[in-house]
Amino acid sequence: MWTWSLVNNSKPDVLVHVGGTRFHLHKDLLSRRSGYLKRHLTNVNELTLSPPLNITAETFTLVTAFCYGAHLELTPFNVVSLRVAAELLLMTGAGRNDVRDNLRNLTESYLRRVVFVNADYIKIVLRSCLTLLPESETTAFLVGRCIEALTEVRDGECVNEFLEQAVILPAGDFVVVAGAVQQRFPRHDLLYRVVDAYVKEHDGEITEEEKVQICNSIDCDKLSPPLLLHAVQNPKMPLRFIVRAMLQEQLNTRHSIITAADAVATSAGHRNREITQAERDSSVTLGSLLQRDTAARQNCRLRAAMDSTSSRIKSLEKELEEMKKLISKESERVMESKSRSVMNSARSASFHCVHSSSNVNKMQRGERGSVSSLSTTFRRREASPPPQKSLGKRLIKGIKNAFLSASSKQEAKKNADAVEEIYDGLEDFVWIKDDDNISEELHSHYVKNK
Repeated sequence: MWTWSLVNNSKPDVLVHVGGTRFHLHKDLLSRRSGYLKRHLTNVNELTLSPPLNITAETFTLVTAFCYGAHLELTPFNVVSLRVAAELLLMTGAGRNDVRDNLRNLTESYLRRVVFVNADYIKIVLRSCLTLLPESETTAFLVGRCIEALTEVRDGECVNEFLEQAVILPAGDFVVVAGAVQQRFPRHDLLYRVVDAYVKEHDGEITEEEKVQICNSIDCDKLSPPLLLHAVQNPKMPLRFIVRAMLQEQLNTRHSIITAADAVATSAGHRNREITQAERDSSVTLGSLLQRDTAARQNCRLRAAMDSTSSRIKSLEKELEEMKKLISKESERVMESKSRSVMNSARSASFHCVHSSSNVNKMQRGERGSVSSLSTTFRRREASPPPQKSLGKRLIKGIKNAFLSASSKQEAKKNADAVEEIYDGLEDFVWIKDDDNISEELHSHYVKNK
C-alpha cells in the first residue's frame, strides 16, 4: 500500500476501522473491487466495519492487499475467512471474467482444486467454518460442501469428528450445521445421533422452541427402524418430534404388514399353481410349514411394534390430561384464595371494635355476665344513629311483662322457658348496650326464674 502510494504519488484519503485497527487507504482502489465499500464510502472519508460483518483485522489486511493488486497466497487456514469476506464485501467482480479481479472466483477455484480433494485440508477448513458460523454456511455453503466432499473421499471418521465438535456450538449455530448435514445425507441416522447428543449435553440450557428447531432437521422417514423406535421412546426430545416419529413408525408398520401380506399371498398363489393334484392330496410339506411359521413370526413382531407405539401414545395422552387437571385445580385454588381475601377485606372494612377498659376485669374473672358486660361495640360505617331507647332496656321490659302477665304456673313455666331461650340466644349474640347495669339486671331475672 505504501509502495503504491509512493509510485502513484497519492496520499490515502479514507480511514477504515476494523476491530480496533485503523487502515489508511485509497477510496478509489477499494471501490473498484468491493461493492460494499463503494456504497458505504460515498461522500465519507471514514468507515467502521463492525458486527454483523464477521471480518477480522487480519482478514481485512489480506482483502486490502488484494484490492491493491498484491499477490494473495491462499492456504487451507485463510481460505474460509477470505471466501466469507468476498460475499460480505460484495467482492464478486460482476462483469469481470478475470479470476485475479474477483476474490470470490479466486477462493472458489482454490477450494475446488486444492481443498475438496484432500481429506486433511477439508478437516482444517471445517474447523475454520465452526469459528465463522453462521456466515460460513449461509453465504458460501462451506459446511455442507465439505461434508459432501468427505463422503466422496470416503472419510466417515472425519465427519463424525466434526459433528462431535459441533455439539459445543450455540443452539443457533448448531441448527445451521444440522441443516447442512440434512441436505447432504440420504440417511439421517448419524444426524439423529448428533442431535440426541446435543440435546442431552445442553439439557436445561436450551428452550423447547430451540429443541424443536434442531429436531426439524431430522427426517423421520430417513431413520432406520431401531433409531426410529429410539426416537419414539426418547424423553429428551420435544413432544412434537416424538409424535412425528410415532406417526412415521405407524406408517412403516402398516407398510410392512401390507408388504408381508402381499408376499405371503403371492407365494401362496405361485405355490398353488405349481403343485399337482397329487401334491394337493398329500400331506403338508416341511417347507410350507416353515414358510407359515416365518410369516406368523413376522406378523407377531409387527403386532408387538404396533402395540408398543399405541401404548406410548396413550401414555402421552394420559400425561397431558393429568397436566390439564393439575392446571385446572391450581387455577380454582388461586381463584378461591382471591375470593377469601376479598371477603376478609370487606369484613374488616365494614366493622371496627372498641373495648372499654372498665369491663376488662369482669371478663378476666370469667363472670357469668362477662359476655354481656363486655363493652364491645360493633358499628356499621355510615349507619343511621341508634334509637333513643336501647335494645337491652326494651328486652328487659318485655321479659318483665311476660312474667307479670302469667296467670298460671303453666304459663309462667312457658314464659320462663322463653326467657331461658332468649338469654341463651343473647350469649351468642353481640349487641349494642348503653348501660352496664342492663346485663346484670337481665342476668338476675334469668337466675331468679330458672
